[in-house]
Order: sequence, then C-alpha cells, then structure tokens
Amino acid sequence: MTKLKAFVAESVSPLEFYNRDWEGHIVEEIVRVLNGKTSYRIVLNAELLRKAIKTASENEYNIFHLSCHGDEGGIQLSDKTDISWDELADCFQTADRIPTALILSSCIGGDRGIARAFKERKRRPEVIFGAEADEKHVLTFPGACISWPILYTVLATRGMTPEAFKDAVKKMNSVTLHRFVYRRWDGQKYRRYPSLG
Repeated sequence: MTKLKAFVAESVSPLEFYNRDWEGHIVEEIVRVLNGKTSYRIVLNAELLRKAIKTASENEYNIFHLSCHGDEGGIQLSDKTDISWDELADCFQTADRIPTALILSSCIGGDRGIARAFKERKRRPEVIFGAEADEKHVLTFPGACISWPILYTVLATRGMTPEAFKDAVKKMNSVTLHRFVYRRWDGQKYRRYPSLG
C-alpha cells in the first residue's frame, strides 16, 4: 500500500460552513483511514491559500487537494476573491516544492485553462485532476463525497501511477454524473484522459 501525503485546502461559502458541507474534511478522513499523512485547512482568502501552498511545500506533501467554487476562468475563495487559472498557477511558483498531483475539487476544476496556465510556467505538478462541468454536470457536495474516496483508495492501493489515475477516472465517472479528467505532463504538454477523440 502506498502511503499518501495529501494536504487538503478548502474554501467554503458561509452557508456551506454553517451546513458543514466540508468535502475537504471527508477527504482528510479518507486519507487517514488509508494510513496516509494529511492536513486540512480552511482557506478563507488568497493569503491563506498561499500559506497553505507554502506549508504543503515545506512538509513535502505530494498531493495538494483544493476544494472551492470555480468556473471556466478560475476559482473563487470564501471571501469572494476570484483567482484566475494563471494566478493560481503563479501561487505555486514560489513554493520550494511543487506537489506531484494537484486535485481540484471545483466546478470545472478539470478545465484545460489550469493545464494551459501551468504549461506556461517553469514549475508545474505532474498531474492535474478535476471535473469538467456544464449545466447538467455541476460538481455537487454529495458527488464529491462519493467520488474522492474512490480516487484516494485507488492511489493508496496502486500508487500514483498513470494506470492508477486512469482507473480512478473510469470508476469515478461510472458512479456519478460528473465527468472527471486526469492530465499528466509529458515534458511538453498535459495529456488528457479520457481523450477527446
């Protein structure tokens, strides 16, 4: 069994906080159950997001899981700050160490925009994993709570290999209405799975 090291950062709305819709907390507990190392932080603003990235880097977490709202342009934090995909990629450039995998749990977290932003930077995660969305396939709290345990269980049992990520995508997409995608850096660009054609 692979020992996962996942740093979970979550940016929730006031209503989500009140309702305890904290999907990141569920991810934290799944990683614990799988005997991995994990930390969970609520990041209310850009300063705390940068601090979370720095802390994850200093403690050599190989997965950075970010749960927040998002759209085709980027993400939104609790304080309603919009962060573009370029700005998010820039947040990682000053970290001592880039995580192997960036897991984006947001609507359109699997958007090609984040892959394009990292492609244009000197430093990037090897893997970007998230959901694509349209009006019919928005990433919901229940959907996230069902899907992420599948990903982390596959990674813990099979390692963080391309085959494991592909297997996780297939399984996740078979049990939810969401369309998860996995992108791996090949040295020149991010290759998408499942491919578009």
